[in-house]
Amino acid sequence: MAEIFYVAEPNTSLFKMAGQTAGRSGSVQVLMGARLHVDSANEHHGWARAETVPDGEGKMRAGFVEMSRLSKRRQLKVFYTDVGQGDAILIEAEDAVIVIDGGPNSGFHDHLNRRLESLRRADVAVGLPERASIHVNIVVVSHFDTDHYVGLTRILKDPAYTFGTIYHNGLPRYGNLAGKDLDLGTLYPLDDGSKSISTDLRDLDSARTLLESNALLTDKGNLNRFGEFLEAAISASSQGRLSDFQLLVKRDVNGPRFVLPGAGEDIELEVLAPVTTQTSGRIRLQTFSNPHSITERNPHPSPSDSHTINGNSIVLRLTYGQSTFLFGGDLNQPAQRYLSEKYGNLDRFSADVNKACHHGSPDFELSYLKAVNPHATIFSSGDNGSYDHPFPDAMGAAAKHSRGDFPLVFSTELAREIGSGGIKLGHINARSNKHVIVMAQKKEKPSVKEPWHTFMLPYIGL
Repeated sequence: MAEIFYVAEPNTSLFKMAGQTAGRSGSVQVLMGARLHVDSANEHHGWARAETVPDGEGKMRAGFVEMSRLSKRRQLKVFYTDVGQGDAILIEAEDAVIVIDGGPNSGFHDHLNRRLESLRRADVAVGLPERASIHVNIVVVSHFDTDHYVGLTRILKDPAYTFGTIYHNGLPRYGNLAGKDLDLGTLYPLDDGSKSISTDLRDLDSARTLLESNALLTDKGNLNRFGEFLEAAISASSQGRLSDFQLLVKRDVNGPRFVLPGAGEDIELEVLAPVTTQTSGRIRLQTFSNPHSITERNPHPSPSDSHTINGNSIVLRLTYGQSTFLFGGDLNQPAQRYLSEKYGNLDRFSADVNKACHHGSPDFELSYLKAVNPHATIFSSGDNGSYDHPFPDAMGAAAKHSRGDFPLVFSTELAREIGSGGIKLGHINARSNKHVIVMAQKKEKPSVKEPWHTFMLPYIGL
């Protein structure tokens, strides 16, 4: 019976004959991290016959592979999925599945369903029982803007998915009639003339209290989309499919590093933001104003609801061996300045791969980009005329303030193709074996043998 292995080296192929080298006709490209079913019992001179996971039509590619390029352990895979105007990221590693945001629509649910079906086909192909569900160890909602969390509601309702802990930043989206400041909470003055805001959402008990208060209703008396999300989370918990629901903030930037539990033994998921206004006492977050409203005479104009919710995005830095990834939500210029003041510098935000903040909004701080200093940047955006993301200055600055002579800038929107077969979504892949990162993007007209454009970091050109 075939054994399950994972591709552990970049530039790996399946060949018609054992001993062939890359570039020979008949070779089939397999990405680092890909699962292969290998006849290891008949290994000969370091080579064995292997098959890819069956596709949706049950077809698989077969050939010979060098066993030295494979591992029994999964490699890190990060999928920056195309959900249109929004963020949705799926992370898979040896001991955990992690989701960061869920987009504005059903697109991410569809992607997870396709992933589940692929895993089911793969298991059946090697004689394993067909799995009933996927367990997501960690779900992080960077902030409660519709293009980041609404897509999770449908996933929470689906019995095919179970969950460990959902983390959030504590700022609910109140209904217009609730009488809350910025429709987010209660404002409190700070000594410097700015304001902080309460974090009214903590756990499932506080979620139930919010629902029972009728503060999440629309003008027509229906639950708003945030209320529907909470309702789905509470229901998943009562069904035994959700273990926990927690507020996630950084209290002391000078204290011990705050690493999320449950991410697996190989992954370190450090929390960098949002940073609270005080290190002890009640948890409150900084509010942010529209930077265009700030003047010398009025350095702290009235806070903006959009800048406050975006600026308090959860920021995570993932470390996998020598590979680092940054997920900055929708951080904006005033928030990036605030974090710089809190940390003293932003050295801890440095990463090899950066998920661009706010889909490529022009509202960014150059010092933040310089501190992140990635090899590759991914913009996740859609064709929404009211936003026009990503902006040219955001893309240009991201490339300029990156490492190397050939910085990589990816866009889910630009990678998308519309043809006779409909929309081919622009998913961007990152793969790592702890030492090397490979970025991958589907070709516009992929061949069966080579469907991907791949770029090993640091990229040095063709």
